[in-house]
Amino acid sequence: MPGLAEPAIAMDIVASDGLAGAHDHHASMFAPRPRLAGRTLRLIGFDAIVTACSAVLCFALFNPAWQISSSAVVIPMASLTVCLILSFAERGLYVPQEVMSRSLPWRRMILAWLQAVAIGTLAAFCLAVLSGHPNLVPVPGNTPVGIPPAYDRLDTLHGAWLPAFLVVGFAAITLVRLLRLRFYAGSQPLNRTVIIGEQEPIHDLLLRIQTGVRRSFDVVGIVEKSSGGPDEPTYQGLPRLDDIDALEQMIRKDAVDTVLVALPWSAGERMREIIERISMAPVDVYIYPGMNGLNLPLRRADRTFDLPLLMACTRPIDGLGALIKRTEDVVLSASLLVFILPVMLTAAIAIKLTSKGPVFFRQRRLGYNNRVIEVLKFRSMYLHLSDPDAAQQACRGDKRVTPVGAWLRRTSMDELPQLLNVLRGEMSLVGPRPHALATTAGGLTLEEAVPVYASRHRVKPGITGWAQVNGYRGALDSVDKIVHRVNHDLYYIENWSLGLDLKILWRTARLVFADDNAF
Repeated sequence: MPGLAEPAIAMDIVASDGLAGAHDHHASMFAPRPRLAGRTLRLIGFDAIVTACSAVLCFALFNPAWQISSSAVVIPMASLTVCLILSFAERGLYVPQEVMSRSLPWRRMILAWLQAVAIGTLAAFCLAVLSGHPNLVPVPGNTPVGIPPAYDRLDTLHGAWLPAFLVVGFAAITLVRLLRLRFYAGSQPLNRTVIIGEQEPIHDLLLRIQTGVRRSFDVVGIVEKSSGGPDEPTYQGLPRLDDIDALEQMIRKDAVDTVLVALPWSAGERMREIIERISMAPVDVYIYPGMNGLNLPLRRADRTFDLPLLMACTRPIDGLGALIKRTEDVVLSASLLVFILPVMLTAAIAIKLTSKGPVFFRQRRLGYNNRVIEVLKFRSMYLHLSDPDAAQQACRGDKRVTPVGAWLRRTSMDELPQLLNVLRGEMSLVGPRPHALATTAGGLTLEEAVPVYASRHRVKPGITGWAQVNGYRGALDSVDKIVHRVNHDLYYIENWSLGLDLKILWRTARLVFADDNAF
C-alpha cells in the first residue's frame, strides 16, 4: 500500500454492516450515552446559585433590605460567585472523575472555598476603588423615600455578613453536594464500562472498582469465557456478552464509553488482537496491569481513576472539547445560514428552473461511529443520471452535471445545505469528509485500500476538513489519494483544537474562489 495511514494505534476494525443484526438482545442492557458535560454544567449552576443565595441571605441578616438591590452590593456578590466557580475549577472539582465520585474531596473543597472568598473579596474591593468610592450623591427629586442620601460602596465589605458568609456559604455548598450524591449523582451510569478478559483478572478488577473511593467506572457488562462448564448469562450479577462481536455491536450503538482489557501475561497476543479490533471505535480503552505490556501501543500509565491502568487509546474530542465544538457548530452554522439564505434561495430557484427534479439531493454516507447518515446537497446532476451511492465518481467535464450544477460544484456551493446536517447534530463544520457507501479508490473499497479507514469515524464528519484545505479533494481514482486523505484526517483528529477549526474554516473560505480540485 503506498504511503502510510495510521493513528496513535493502527489496526483494522469490523465493518458495522456485518454486525447490523447481531446480538440485538443486548441493546436493552445499556442506557443512552449520558450527558457528562450537561451534568458538569448543572453542578456548576448549583454551586453558583447556592453561593449567590448564601451571600444575599447573610448580607440581608446584617444590613437594611433596601441595600441589596444596589450596584454596591450586586458587584461583590457577583465577584464572589465568579471566583467560587473559577476556584473550584482550578482545584479540579469539575473534572469528570469528581462529577462521578462517590465522596466529597473535603480538603480541596475547603481550600477552594477559602481561596474563592479571599480572591472574591479582593476583587470586589479593587472594583469599588477603580469605579470610584466617594459617597453617591443623590439626584434631587429621584431619591426614594426612606433611603439615605449617601452609601459608600466600600461599606458593603464591612460588617459581620462576610464572616457569616464564610461559614454559611460553605455549609450550604457542602449540603447541596451531599444531597446530590445521595439522590442524583448515582441515578444513571456516567462511564459505561465493559470488561473483557479472563476470570481471575476480571474478578480482581471488579473488586477494585467496587471498593474504590471514586465512581470511576460503571460496569455494565462482561466479556469472559470460562475455561470449562456452561456459560452463565450473568457474571457476579452483571450481564455477560457472548463475545467481542457483541461488544462491538454495543459500541456501534453508542452504548459503551470505556473498555477495560483484563488478561494475564500469557495472553499478550490475544490482548493485541482485542485492542486492534476495538480501538478504531470512539471509546476509551485501558489495560489492567499484570499483563504483557511488551510490544503494545500504550501511551502512558494512568492513575486518574485510582486504578493502575495503562492507556491504549482514548475517545477524541470528548468532554469539554466536545461541548466547545458543538457550540462552535451551532453558533457558526446558524449564523452562516442567516447570512447566506438569499444565496441559497437563488441557487434553489436556478436549479428548479433549469432542470427537472427536486432542489436537494440526498446521499447516504458513513458518519460518526460508522452510522449511515443522509447528507444534503444542492442537486447538481440531471435527475435520471444521478448516482445516490456514488458508484461512479464525478469527474472533470462530467456529462451528468447540469450547467447550474457545474457552477455550484466549482464554487462548492452545492455543499451549503449540509449546514442543516450540522444543526441536526449529524455533521460538524470541520471534520473528515464523509464518503458515499459505494465509494472506491483504485478499484478497492476504502477499508481495503486503507485498513485504518474506519478510525476517521471516531468523530463527526465535516463539511470541510484538514485534507480538503491541503489539496486532497476531488475524485478518488487511486489508493494513494485516499491514503493521503486518511493521513490528514487522522492528524486532525489527534490534534484537534478550536484554533485549528478556525484555521481550516478560514482557508476553506479562500478556496471557494480558487480551488482547482473543485469540479
